[in-house]
Amino acid sequence: MAQREFSFLTKLLHILIKNGKKAQALKVFLLLIKNLKSSQIANSSATDIIYQSLLNVRPLIHTKKVRKSSKIFYLPKLISTEKRINIALHWILKSVNNRKEKKLEDRLTNEFMDCFFSKGSTILKKQNLYDTIIVNRPFLHLLIYK
Repeated sequence: MAQREFSFLTKLLHILIKNGKKAQALKVFLLLIKNLKSSQIANSSATDIIYQSLLNVRPLIHTKKVRKSSKIFYLPKLISTEKRINIALHWILKSVNNRKEKKLEDRLTNEFMDCFFSKGSTILKKQNLYDTIIVNRPFLHLLIYK
């Protein structure tokens, strides 16, 4: 992988920082890497598992709210690659907070493993987004490209 493709690891670390506690976030991040290395997936490093799980979760299109005569429609909008990765990271970390495990690093590890195998609540969130876009497809003419 190129240097640019490793930027998702720094984004993940920066998102983990809460209330300026960088040392605590770094500790959780390193334990996540250690747990993913110890998982028995054939010929995959921890960064490969994180990257593949982000590729499985990232949405290709996102929604844009359009208000027309007191109704709100969610219409599809193309997004850049960096925005896709950013949305995927935020979705994963929101679903991590809803998991039942006690430690944050265990919740992160299990969520990344679920995303790696294309299952879990984050994949359901992506499917719900696509379902919303398909439902609002007849109103696509409301979206005006400039």
